[in-house]
Amino acid sequence: MSSAGNWEAVIGLEVHVQLHTQTKMFCGCVNQYGGAMNSQVCPVCLGLPGSLP
Repeated sequence: MSSAGNWEAVIGLEVHVQLHTQTKMFCGCVNQYGGAMNSQVCPVCLGLPGSLP
């Protein structure tokens, strides 16, 4: 009595990458390492209500 036919293999991948770009992905804010904290943000980066990318 084998129940191997009742199973389905589901595989998921979670990938973290760092892109070497001059700006952020969803807005035009600069993406520079070492900048002052919270200085390279805009309403889209902050996720403010009503702001769209």
